[in-house]
Amino acid sequence: MVQASEGGGAVSEAPDEEVRVLFIEDDPAVAEMYKLKLELDGYTVTVAKDGEEGLQLANETPPDIIFLDTRLPKMDGFAVLERLRGTDRTKDIPVIILSARSEETDQVVGFSLGCDDYVTKPFSPRVLLQRIKAVKRRLDGGSEPADIIEHLDVRIDRVRHRTFVEGRELELTPTEFRLLECMLRQ
Repeated sequence: MVQASEGGGAVSEAPDEEVRVLFIEDDPAVAEMYKLKLELDGYTVTVAKDGEEGLQLANETPPDIIFLDTRLPKMDGFAVLERLRGTDRTKDIPVIILSARSEETDQVVGFSLGCDDYVTKPFSPRVLLQRIKAVKRRLDGGSEPADIIEHLDVRIDRVRHRTFVEGRELELTPTEFRLLECMLRQ
């Protein structure tokens, strides 16, 4: 639903149904800023200040989506992600990593552990909202591309970030993977 501002322009697009977000972030200022923005846009947000609390909340009341920082006290975000993916109750919850770590190796680790997306800090609240919508569309069977894309002898698995040519797996950087995916969809 699009809400109009007093000047007539659209200011936000609330979800059609309740979407529960778990935000696992140790910086209270960052967590509060995004919590307020998401709540203004109609999302129900719970914040965990460390990895252990995040795991506990995810298991008690599984959210629809998790935003996960990588540098957390008590248990880092990669360990949290690994535990989320290893538990039946939480293994299918979409997880978007939000991290100041922008190195390719960190992103590869995140994707190999099963994150659905990786966003480097700083980022805008608008980007956050669009990431939620993109993940939700994919889960709802919307207009997102298929998880497996094949053309001639090239096959890519968008979920597991794996690429095969004539049955042999290729090692690609995240940028190379995205470029190949874009070319195959064309």
